[in-house]
Amino acid sequence: MSYAATPTDAPEGLTCSPWEPLRSKLFLAIWIAATASNIGTWIQTIGEKWQMAELTKSPLLISLIETGSTLPMLALALAAGAIADILDRRKLLIAAQAYMMLVAGALAALTFTRHISPAVLLVMSLLLGIGAAVNAPTWSAIIPEILPRRQIPAGVTLNSASYNVSRAAGPALGGFVVAWMGPGWAFALNAVSFMGTVLVLRGWKRKAAPTDLPAERFTAAMKVGMRYVRNSRPLQVILIRALGFVWFAGIIFSLTPSLAIHELSLSSSAFGLLLGCIGAGAVLATLFFAPLRARFSTNQLLAGSTLVFASALLCIALFPRPVPVGIALFFCGIGWNSTLSTMNTGIQLSVPPWVKARAFGTYITTWGGAMALGAAFWGAVAQRVGLVRSFGYAALGMALVLLFIGRLHIDALEHEVDMSPHRSEPHPAAPIPPEAGPILVSLEYCIPVDKAPAFREAMGEVRRIRIRDGAVRWSLFHEPPGAEGTQVFLESYFSSSWGEHLRQHHRATVEDRVHLAAAYRMASQGRPKVRHLVATVDEEASLLDYFLG
Repeated sequence: MSYAATPTDAPEGLTCSPWEPLRSKLFLAIWIAATASNIGTWIQTIGEKWQMAELTKSPLLISLIETGSTLPMLALALAAGAIADILDRRKLLIAAQAYMMLVAGALAALTFTRHISPAVLLVMSLLLGIGAAVNAPTWSAIIPEILPRRQIPAGVTLNSASYNVSRAAGPALGGFVVAWMGPGWAFALNAVSFMGTVLVLRGWKRKAAPTDLPAERFTAAMKVGMRYVRNSRPLQVILIRALGFVWFAGIIFSLTPSLAIHELSLSSSAFGLLLGCIGAGAVLATLFFAPLRARFSTNQLLAGSTLVFASALLCIALFPRPVPVGIALFFCGIGWNSTLSTMNTGIQLSVPPWVKARAFGTYITTWGGAMALGAAFWGAVAQRVGLVRSFGYAALGMALVLLFIGRLHIDALEHEVDMSPHRSEPHPAAPIPPEAGPILVSLEYCIPVDKAPAFREAMGEVRRIRIRDGAVRWSLFHEPPGAEGTQVFLESYFSSSWGEHLRQHHRATVEDRVHLAAAYRMASQGRPKVRHLVATVDEEASLLDYFLG
């Protein structure tokens, strides 16, 4: 069976039925396959942590399972995002899913043949994490390709629901599988679960956006992606808030296995049900997320969900018994899903398509790094002060960090910004090869003296846009005011090559053009006079010159 993607709309209101994306056959097929795959992943997670707990009683080693599975996010997610923005995302997803299927199958084989140890378990979790690091930013970036813009928030919420239904059902199933059949079968079931996703993706007839531009190179794509992050305040706010939340929230994944197995003395089935409480809370949050978003601001939702999570962590520290811990984890699931789905939607709505996978790569690097390093940190804390106290410290830390970063607002959900590409006229043909460069672009403005201060202020936003979209260096020069009451300004910036400069024209969004037009309108001659100069000699500064300025 083949599936055609739904073309994305022009910007519309963001309100629609929470179930409307499921009318798309492609989205529905991917959603079902992803749910099955996520259930398999959670079954494996229970098998890994239970097996490690049987091999060792060290809370640090048990928490390092979480580090192994998330550390690749820190190292590879940004690079994976750059690759996903260059290559065919469908083929990249198929390759990542097939790779994880093989690794899970290999882990099952090692377990069945009794060639398993803490070191082997950590290495295999690391190898699976590599596949997840490649898969995650690519998966997040395909939503705008298969859904209209107005359905994106609902699509993100449904994806969260899929993940959290899996988080509720997977651990419970994993606990029973481990109890009845052993960890090896948990790993084998995970390997089988990837097959559905591969088959659905093979049937997706993805249509790549037509372009006459040369292919973007990996190194250049990485540099442009990092430059975008440095000059996009909306994305920076999301990254800071994700880091501040996940560092403390990740403790429920790194220390709960030790708490359940060694402090509460639970069976594998009960352990699976306990972790399933997190998913159950997340599913409840999915059902009520849309009404709450309509009633409260994004910042209020984030503050509320963070406080719910911190209160639940404190409850675990004060009442370390199975029923109170299960209830607390249920509320942790509510806070986790509400917070991360809000941030995910914020990226979908505030980042243009050309850099979306790289933006998600940066986001996943942030929270993956916080999960990986945080797991090792909380494991070390637990060995020093004890498991129960560690949850109390995490609750206190989360509340204190909220005081510092709570004023950073994620505005994308309240203020609709048109990030669709600007349909401008094509760049005039020029006999310049794509690899030629660097390119110096200069724009000359003739500004009335009385408008000069406002023009300088408007050009500050122009600078941010130019650098964010790939300019290497930007400057604004001026001549002394002329006798006729005007002043000449010269804007200049470098592009690394002619091909890169052409790509910058295609990266401009409708929102960007609003800011550019505001500066252009102040010029007495209308649009500025533009020149493109190709470097004849480009002498790079030595490393010593760089440090000496």
